[in-house]
Amino acid sequence: MRVFLIIGLIVLNAGRIIGQQLPQFTYFTYNYMQYNPAVVGTAPCLDLKFGLRRQWKGFEDAPTTGFANIHGKIGKKSEFHFNGLGATVENDDAGPFSYTNITVNYAYHKKLSNKYFLATGIGLGFSQYSVDYGQMTFENQNAETAIFGIVNDFIFPMFNAGVWLYRPDRFYGLSVRSLNNKKIDGFTDSQVRRHITFANGYATRVTSELTFKPAYLINYVGKSRPSIDMQLMLSFKDMVDVGVGARSGHGFAALIKLSAIRYVTIGYAYDVTMNKIRYTAGSTHEIVIGLRACKEGNKMYVPCAAYD
Repeated sequence: MRVFLIIGLIVLNAGRIIGQQLPQFTYFTYNYMQYNPAVVGTAPCLDLKFGLRRQWKGFEDAPTTGFANIHGKIGKKSEFHFNGLGATVENDDAGPFSYTNITVNYAYHKKLSNKYFLATGIGLGFSQYSVDYGQMTFENQNAETAIFGIVNDFIFPMFNAGVWLYRPDRFYGLSVRSLNNKKIDGFTDSQVRRHITFANGYATRVTSELTFKPAYLINYVGKSRPSIDMQLMLSFKDMVDVGVGARSGHGFAALIKLSAIRYVTIGYAYDVTMNKIRYTAGSTHEIVIGLRACKEGNKMYVPCAAYD
């Protein structure tokens, strides 16, 4: 429990110690919308994803992250420009500390030369940090001085922005989450720092049935050292993807994605921790389920209450 007290104080007192404060995901290539609001509208149909990330299995009060997002094209559509609208939800729990974020995202997409589209997006929402002091055990604490069941909530607005340059076989993205750099009332010199993320990836045909898909993320928070996430995926007939991933200072991951069921995709990541925490913590599991629904006339058509 003392470990998570330290983790929570790092998160809430980021003015003194700067590091990653918002959730990160191993399977980022299947979940870019959680990082960049400009991604909304890039899917050919109404797109829904939800998933769960369980870190350090077997470790008491280990972090658990749940998330969901939905997005699609809205308004009048043109081959030269269109609009995207979506929403994201995140919840992260670690011992007595929890974080919840709900954001609505909008993006405008405009066609450039050479098959490229450029999207600019914004995200507006709110975040909540909760601290349950009843779960904490402080040094030299006894039954008379123990604190039971007291919960403090810190709610504040969250603003995100991003750009997304893409064409069918590649993309480049830059986003800033927590653009407003909001201070957390009740904690001295505490604020949610800006999280800057650069993303890049492409797809190239190896054979008529195999496609190679490398991608990477660079994450930067305040004055901390940037972290790098990389993935190397191999896709067979765009139905089964397998690959490996790595994160600087963390470890490696094995990834698989199945699209064999029409309109449903399932992605799974298994992380192996290679830093010092590996001696006391188990592996990390992440699963993402994606659903798509298209209007009648689209080759990917599937009936959906949003349209029918």
